[in-house]
Amino acid sequence: MSEGQLTTDAKPWADPNATPFLQIKNITKKFGAFVAVENVSLDIYKGEIFCLLGGSGCGKSTLLRMLAGFETPTSGQIIVDGQDQAGIPPYARPTNMMFQSYALFPHMTVEKNIAYGLKRDGLPKNEIATRVTEMLSLVQMDQFAARKPHQLSGGQRQRVALARALVKKPKLLMLDEPLGALDKKLREETQFELIKIQESLGVTFVVVTHDQEEAMTLSSRIGVMTAGEIIQTGTPHEIYEYPQSRFVADFIGSVNMFEGRVIEDGKDHVVISSKELGGDIYVPHGISGVEGQKMAVAVRPEKVRISRTDLGEMRNKVSGTIDEIAYMGNSSVFQVRLDSGKRVRVSQSNLTRDDDDALRWDDKVWVGWADDAGVVVAS
Repeated sequence: MSEGQLTTDAKPWADPNATPFLQIKNITKKFGAFVAVENVSLDIYKGEIFCLLGGSGCGKSTLLRMLAGFETPTSGQIIVDGQDQAGIPPYARPTNMMFQSYALFPHMTVEKNIAYGLKRDGLPKNEIATRVTEMLSLVQMDQFAARKPHQLSGGQRQRVALARALVKKPKLLMLDEPLGALDKKLREETQFELIKIQESLGVTFVVVTHDQEEAMTLSSRIGVMTAGEIIQTGTPHEIYEYPQSRFVADFIGSVNMFEGRVIEDGKDHVVISSKELGGDIYVPHGISGVEGQKMAVAVRPEKVRISRTDLGEMRNKVSGTIDEIAYMGNSSVFQVRLDSGKRVRVSQSNLTRDDDDALRWDDKVWVGWADDAGVVVAS
């Protein structure tokens, strides 16, 4: 379920009367004196793909293991579909987990790997056969049913692990770095396959990942974690375009950050003087500050214009020299050294195959951005 496919009515997190499917209430996990997860509260709704995004050691996998029942919270409460999970062992929870390593049984065929959990639950043979056949078809592994894991590619093993996790029809499926073992191209292809499978089944997914692109592609919403806390929750668009802190702005994608101090606090705007920029930054939207207050303005590279000529009436502009150019195929990235000495990253789409007037190393240029392109974050 990608954000682009959601209608306003299908965004239950925006409905104050909607009932969360998964409720995490003030969860804390300590290992001795070390606090791995600290007072996390989160509501996730039925049918979401919710991504926990953060760097190594931020607590995201520990939180996932508590949801699965493999770790016991030091304090707090986990509720799935109205049922408190305290004291319920992993095998008795309405959840399942797909591990990063896939954890397939090497001596079993694909078919037997998928059927294993159902056999342990004592389901009738005909029902097991029906469910396994359905899962093989869903993950497009019908023709590989008799193979063993070592005879499969990484992407195929990932599909088998997903089928084994889904065949028990969990209400909630947790995926720990599910695509981390795949190469970049296969990972990108598999992301969309995973979305289609989730949409066809309607199972709620909670995905742990450190990969920003993966989180942005897969999720209906993202929770950004650091130091055991969730510091911002929102749709991919909200997280990228409206970061609420410098950490989120820095962590998600690429960003230019300009430190400065407020020199004018108007009714509908503020003006920030930035030595790093070598000029003033005009910010028109929803900002309030007192003169002298430190602030930082975050501007995404694709929102910065670059030109050999002056950018006219654009208020946020400054001159510099092109230091580096990286050709990325669909775009080019320019590193511009401002007269202040700070480097600014500019991304520009390559709309034509050949351009005789293309920007080159050491060109003197102007860079700038529209008034509403920057986001103010705490300095």
